[in-house]
Amino acid sequence: MNEKVEAMDVIAICRPKYKDRPQIAKVIQKTKNGYSIHWMTGTYSGPWTVAKKRDGRKKVPWVDTIKESDIIYKKISLTSGQKLSNKVAQTLRALYAAKEGN
Repeated sequence: MNEKVEAMDVIAICRPKYKDRPQIAKVIQKTKNGYSIHWMTGTYSGPWTVAKKRDGRKKVPWVDTIKESDIIYKKISLTSGQKLSNKVAQTLRALYAAKEGN
């Protein structure tokens, strides 16, 4: 788990209020106190795309800043269909279940 996170890496983030689905994001860049990310939307079994939010009439990528400590899984590689592999999905479920128990 101590590999470095770089731009364009896909990571899983722990946000307790959204525990019903995995919280996945693509790293844009490292900032002085964490990372700048693009949130992604999807499910354990479905495809993942960059999440969008409304900015007036147009939709823009949902950008956020997170701390290093929010990351629970690094270097996620999506399949060619932009889905999580079965192994990654099982690992994420276990990680989120363990976090919920704390």
